[in-house]
Amino acid sequence: MRFFSHSFCRSFFAIAIVASAAPIALAGSHSWDIVEIFSNADGSIQFIEMMETNAMPNEINLAGKQVTSNANAFTFPSNLIPPTTNKHLLLATADFAALPGAPTPDYIIKAGFFNPNGDTLMYHTYDIFSFGHDVLPTDCINSLNGDGTTGVNNPENYQDVKGTVDACPPCPWDLDGTGSVGTGDLLELFAQWGTAGPADFDESGAVGTNDLLILFANWGPCK
Repeated sequence: MRFFSHSFCRSFFAIAIVASAAPIALAGSHSWDIVEIFSNADGSIQFIEMMETNAMPNEINLAGKQVTSNANAFTFPSNLIPPTTNKHLLLATADFAALPGAPTPDYIIKAGFFNPNGDTLMYHTYDIFSFGHDVLPTDCINSLNGDGTTGVNNPENYQDVKGTVDACPPCPWDLDGTGSVGTGDLLELFAQWGTAGPADFDESGAVGTNDLLILFANWGPCK
């Protein structure tokens, strides 16, 4: 006795194959765009922010794809966990991750990943972000957006955590935290004389005459 006709079987298996393949067909990775980049002057603190821009929930297939600059490349190690709708991805250097207020990067990239004085960033073959000399702010606060505008940095990671960072170090000569270099800092320097304390401005291993000269050279309000 034949329970299924050949035509029925073919139809059944065709439907089964289509149904099983549907989630794979729907998954993609093409709708991620680079929307914000940030760097300090020496490139040690940088981030690249990407965003899923087409309200697609299953743009997860990043494994093996790259974000590149003219000199460097980062390869995504694995796929994402959906949903991806309007989500952000944050690629950043380790020094960025250590800043107060910085959202935890989703991925760490090497310092100086892109050239702050002009570079071309690409995500796979899907998006390109080029900028020229003196286009990217390096004032430690402002970033460059994908539409060419600049403004206060506002990075966001895949966990929807946002933040704003100041990439400029505090005035290192203000040892007493008053906002200016003065007598209190001089006394603190003398208290650290001969040690490897915070007043070792030249990083020689011990506070000494050269550090005293550096402090006097920066006397007054912090700039």
